[in-house]
Amino acid sequence: MRTDKLFNKGERDGMHFQSKKRSGKGVAGFILSVFCIAVFLTLCVVSAIAGGAAGKIVGVMGLMVAAVCVIAFLLSLQGLRERDVFTKLPFVGIVISGGLFVLLFCLYVVGIQI
Repeated sequence: MRTDKLFNKGERDGMHFQSKKRSGKGVAGFILSVFCIAVFLTLCVVSAIAGGAAGKIVGVMGLMVAAVCVIAFLLSLQGLRERDVFTKLPFVGIVISGGLFVLLFCLYVVGIQI
């Protein structure tokens, strides 16, 4: 396997610039996003077992998950804006937390109307 000294490029790995690093805020946002997905799925299972009448505690936990989604979105966005960082994890964190927040907001609005 041949390597290029300037870009540290291998034949199979693509380009890797020496000065890039992982963004701490981006990684934290991604981890919070994955945590929010896990808690949301747990709340869905609890609500399904209770037949849709899980109570106020599950609803309040859902609102807390929505608040953590906003925090994860902002952390990922800050991590994405940093210079010379890898952008995959912050971008995935933005997509996950943003999508989950929209889903939770829609569930909240539907719950108010019923």
